[in-house]
Amino acid sequence: MNRMSADASHETIDPTVLEQASLWMARLWSDDISEAQRDACLAWRQASPEHERAWQQLQAIDGRLAALPRHAARSELFSSSQEVSRRGLLQWGGLAVLLGGLGFGLPRTPQWQRQFADYATGIGESRELTLSDGTHLVLDTDTAIDIRFDAHQRRLHLLRGGVLITTAKTPDARAFSVMTQEGLSYPLGTRFSVQQHTDSTQVAVYEGRVALERRGSDERATLDAGQQAAMSADGVSPPAPLEPAGLARFQGRLVAEDMRVSEVVEILARYRHGVVRCAPEVADRRVSGVFSLQDTDRALASLADALSLKVVYRTPLWVTVASRNTNES
Repeated sequence: MNRMSADASHETIDPTVLEQASLWMARLWSDDISEAQRDACLAWRQASPEHERAWQQLQAIDGRLAALPRHAARSELFSSSQEVSRRGLLQWGGLAVLLGGLGFGLPRTPQWQRQFADYATGIGESRELTLSDGTHLVLDTDTAIDIRFDAHQRRLHLLRGGVLITTAKTPDARAFSVMTQEGLSYPLGTRFSVQQHTDSTQVAVYEGRVALERRGSDERATLDAGQQAAMSADGVSPPAPLEPAGLARFQGRLVAEDMRVSEVVEILARYRHGVVRCAPEVADRRVSGVFSLQDTDRALASLADALSLKVVYRTPLWVTVASRNTNES
């Protein structure tokens, strides 16, 4: 391998792309893979140079895992349909060390985070739970959280995704906080949501108040009920009115008010496996309506009906929203 190709093989790859590659690989390992799915995988690889780089890096990992038992190296690590216990993974004889040493950032990928988190949801799933102090949580799609309660504090670590939190009504001397990569949120008897995005944290307050403390700073900004703000490396944005649709997502609905088609498609894509995209000629068209996040096929059909568009399924995992006047297939 020449120097240029060697350098390219170690380029940082978007964790989302790496996860997509791992899911495609898992499907190819299954016993009931169809020719249509093989063609869709090839199309995904050819759609972007980064897709192909992610595929080749996972192929390299597969080669190194060949000496491990098949059920450990493949079915459990890359399957999105089965849960894996921490103990099961750690009994693989240093597998985590091997993957970390490869430098591909797999411990930060969505699939890895979901497998190791205290509580998690897969793509298209939601989950409700009540913590030991009575705090109620609703986990959005593709979410992973760790819980750290001790004698002095109650901390929720949001690794990815979004969570709606209703703090316990029973008095508790231990401070409650939510940690994300941008900083901490301290609720003051409240109901609020926290969303971890790629480079920011979005906090929305529905009841009570929440104090925001950015990582590396002692300054705090306070949000009242009906306000939202974002934390990033640059600071905390000024408080803004709540988006009417924010709470609806935790109830399985997308409420669109004069929303661009590309935005609707981007949100729906978070709730289903595979690739969902819209053709450029329809991206800027506007739509208003309520769409199901629990049945994204129905939501796509409703979107198409509302704007006289069409939904093209190359496979169940490769979907395009396009104009009825195009030959997209």
